[in-house]
Amino acid sequence: MTIDLHRRRFIQCSALLGLAAGMAPALASTPEALRVWRYKGQAASFLGDAGQAATPYPVEWVDIPGGTMVLEAFASDSLDYAFMSPVLPLFASAAGNPLVLIASYQGEQYGSGLIVKRGSGIHSIADLKGKRISFVRATDTHYLLLNLLRDNGLTLDDVQTRPMPARDALVAFQNGHLDAIIAGGIGALQAVTHMDGELLADANRYGCGNYLIATTAKVLAQPGKQARIADFLERERATWDWVERNPQAWAARNETLTGISRTLYLQQFDQRQRPCRLLPVSDEDIAAQQHIADLFHDSGLLRQPVAVRDFWDRRFSSLLSGQDSAAA
Repeated sequence: MTIDLHRRRFIQCSALLGLAAGMAPALASTPEALRVWRYKGQAASFLGDAGQAATPYPVEWVDIPGGTMVLEAFASDSLDYAFMSPVLPLFASAAGNPLVLIASYQGEQYGSGLIVKRGSGIHSIADLKGKRISFVRATDTHYLLLNLLRDNGLTLDDVQTRPMPARDALVAFQNGHLDAIIAGGIGALQAVTHMDGELLADANRYGCGNYLIATTAKVLAQPGKQARIADFLERERATWDWVERNPQAWAARNETLTGISRTLYLQQFDQRQRPCRLLPVSDEDIAAQQHIADLFHDSGLLRQPVAVRDFWDRRFSSLLSGQDSAAA
């Protein structure tokens, strides 16, 4: 798609959101950027391949590891837009910095679960008592660990928790510094195929719901930001549509970004049960996140009960509902 078509769509987005259509040229000329979290493997990595990179406004990429650092970036007013698990907003709210959730991302995580070394002598969840287990704090892996332990009569106090970034956990697991990791997606495939790991417990039955797109009320109130977010949402949606149609190119780009073989990415792609799609807010998303919030509260990790419905905002839903992607 050409930039002229994108500009016309940008004006249409502004009109749909109740903004003046004539504001779009002014937004394009202002130097203030839309600040977007960028992490390898997310839509930002493939915008150029999908023909979606030429925005009519500047984009400032925020390159940080993720997890709680994303929350800190939002809290310090250093970030406008981020992709995240449904767990993080719970802790943002608990810290007094609530997020606004504006869309969801449906994607399949291969082999999400608890992985141990072959021949380790760990044959059941009960065998994990006293063992070193890694997860990423305040993410879906944290939620999956809570479920696995609870359903086997254990708590976090019964194991040695080692929260750390996913990439660090893989290195530690490979070097024998961890007994088990909670992982999904390409990380789980790496652990099983290249690090002598085996899946001890499949956690896919503990559905964590879709991933989310988050911003803040302060960002949405800033002149021009709402229209830019609407435009970027459409670009992200078009980019995931491109991924679905171009798995070979997607895998090759991931190989360049991460150094992990494209063959492994294609294996991940082929074993999915659902396509990658950006979707409007749904009642199912809200219900799934409420279930997560209740478990974290019951486990003592959230001091107060959380009503997650207050986080969600449907102002962009008409933009993301029932429209065919215009991606090249």
